[in-house]
Amino acid sequence: MKLLLIFICVWLSLATINAQSFNPKFFCFSDAFSRSEYATDPVAQAKLLKQLGFDGIEMNAGSPEQNDKKLEAVQQQNLKVFMIWAKVDLEAKEAIDARLYDLIPKLKDKGATVWVHINSKSRTPSNATGDSICISILQKLADYADDYGVRIALYPHHGDWLIKVGHAVALTQKVNRRNLGAVFNLCHYLKLEDPAQLETELTKAVPYLFSVSINGADDGETNKMEWDRLIQPLGNGSFNVLKVLKILQQNEYKGPIGLQCYALKEKPQDHLTTSMATWKKYMKKLN
Repeated sequence: MKLLLIFICVWLSLATINAQSFNPKFFCFSDAFSRSEYATDPVAQAKLLKQLGFDGIEMNAGSPEQNDKKLEAVQQQNLKVFMIWAKVDLEAKEAIDARLYDLIPKLKDKGATVWVHINSKSRTPSNATGDSICISILQKLADYADDYGVRIALYPHHGDWLIKVGHAVALTQKVNRRNLGAVFNLCHYLKLEDPAQLETELTKAVPYLFSVSINGADDGETNKMEWDRLIQPLGNGSFNVLKVLKILQQNEYKGPIGLQCYALKEKPQDHLTTSMATWKKYMKKLN
C-alpha cells in the first residue's frame, strides 16, 4: 500500500509538471522581409514561415487590397495573422488609423490582435496629460473591435508617446475593456528602461499582456546601444533571452511570442533559420 501511494504521488507530480508545460505560439514580424526579395510577396513569406515551423506572422495595416492578399496567403499555409501593426495619434483629427475600420471586420473571430503604437506631437513621452485623451480613444477602438472578436494591445515603442510597459499596463487598467491589453517588447525595453528591473517589471505586467516580442541582443549598458546590437537573430548576442522566457513560464503567461527582426542584414531564410533553431532549443530546455 505504501509503494502504491508513492507511485500515485509521483504520477500526480509528473502530471502537474506536464500541465504546466510552456509552448507558446511563435510568430514572425513582417519586417523580417522588408529588405529582401520577399518584401512584396506575401505568398513567398507565408511559405517560408510554414517551412521553418513558425505559427504565423504579424502584418502592417495596409490598403484593403494588400490586406486581402496577405490574409489569403497566410490562410493558404494554415498559418495565423497574430498581430496587426497600426497607429494611434492623440492630436490627429482621426486619432485611429482609418484603415482599421475596413480591416477589423475581416478579422472577425480569427483570434487576431491589433497592436497600436501611440504618438503625440505636443506631449513628451509618458506625459500623463495625454492619459485621459488616450483612454477615450482606446475605449472607442476596443468597443468597435470587440464586436468582431478582435483584441487591442498597447505597444510601447521608442520615440513615441507610449514608451514603457508599465505605462501600457496602467492604461490597460484604466481603459477597462476585456479585449484590451499590453505588449512587452524586449528590444524597446532594453533601449529605454533598466535591464536590472526587467524581472520585476515583466512579472507585474504578465497578467495584462496580450503579446510579447523577443530577439537576440547584447547585454550591458543597453540604453546606450544602437538597434544593430539590440535586435539580432535569436541566439546571437550576450543577453540572456532564455531568462525572459523563464519569467514568462513561471508567471504562467499564455499568449503568443513574436520574433522582432527589424533591420537585420542577413537574408530572411538565414536569420529566420537561426532564430527558429534557437527557439526550439529554448523550448526543449524549458520543458
